[in-house]
Amino acid sequence: MNQAAGGKSVWSRRALLRNLIVLTGAGVSSSLLKYGAGGIPEILGQAGAARGGRGAAAARGTRLIMLGTQGGPNVNLMRAETSNVVVADGQPYLVDCGYGAVRGLVEAGIPLPSVQNVFLTHLHDDHTVDLAALLSLKWTGGNNVPQPVAVYGPYGTKAMVDGAIAFFKANADIRIVDEGRSVRPEAVFAGHDLTAATVTEVFRDERVTVKAVENAHFPDRAKEKMPYRSFAYRFDTPDRSIVFSGDTPYSASLVELARGADYFVCEAMTLGSRQQFAGNAGGANGGGESIGRHVLETHSSTEDVGRMATEAKVKTVVLYHLVPGANRGNATDDIYISEVRKTFDGPVIVGRDQLRIPQD
Repeated sequence: MNQAAGGKSVWSRRALLRNLIVLTGAGVSSSLLKYGAGGIPEILGQAGAARGGRGAAAARGTRLIMLGTQGGPNVNLMRAETSNVVVADGQPYLVDCGYGAVRGLVEAGIPLPSVQNVFLTHLHDDHTVDLAALLSLKWTGGNNVPQPVAVYGPYGTKAMVDGAIAFFKANADIRIVDEGRSVRPEAVFAGHDLTAATVTEVFRDERVTVKAVENAHFPDRAKEKMPYRSFAYRFDTPDRSIVFSGDTPYSASLVELARGADYFVCEAMTLGSRQQFAGNAGGANGGGESIGRHVLETHSSTEDVGRMATEAKVKTVVLYHLVPGANRGNATDDIYISEVRKTFDGPVIVGRDQLRIPQD
């Protein structure tokens, strides 16, 4: 995408066609776009060529692409809600699916049909709301035989996937009748409820091993009243290890999961934001539940991030689920970094949407 005078986007014919194939997986002629039958590595390479060659590098080895870095249920024009993708030898593994994730995949040059494994840290809507859109668009895409999708997460994940399929049942019923489709969504999309009270391997294929552990996002008093849980994940590949904290305050289990990781992707709230929530917490000191109390008790401050990173001896910290994020006020990148470095002396990267790590 090129920028015209005044900041308006000018899309070339090639860019428009490229985004069409990303969205639909349609069989666009190779004479038009030269997308061969090699699958996602070549598609990523072609998409990356239009973005300075980044996609081609992503097709080899392991890379993190940040799709959404805004903390909390906050819809704005600067950052999408929480979502990341690990690309291992060209194959994407989606971690969380907040609002904007589907558009973020398209912008990153990742075809929706190629997404076959999704990992949810927990079931708050700012981590899941685009899941129904992802599944629906994958099924409706140009391929009459949609690729399967497995969605992994804590208790409730299977029910959420079933609910997403129910959401687009009418769409599927209509298209089966008037487009001749024969594969029902429930035949190819499935949710899997995981348990991970301790560090547990939850997925393995020829590219990645994924481990999960319950973090501390839900306090014990909440867990006594509900079966829902919250996870952190670790992705190990031959060349890289990436840990996602999920939403959590300081967590000894997360420290154990993250030991020696190359990248510790951790949520972060500035100390100034914590002070603001403390001043408006309402029930925080009075014992009652409130949004303010939830934010203060169940999320990581920048100092918490540094403490966990130091204890786990990770190599690099990457900040996401940023609060205040787009509503930055005076929260510059330097503030996030300087606050983390009070308790961690290694490299710190402040995430942004479409950031690729390692960078080209």
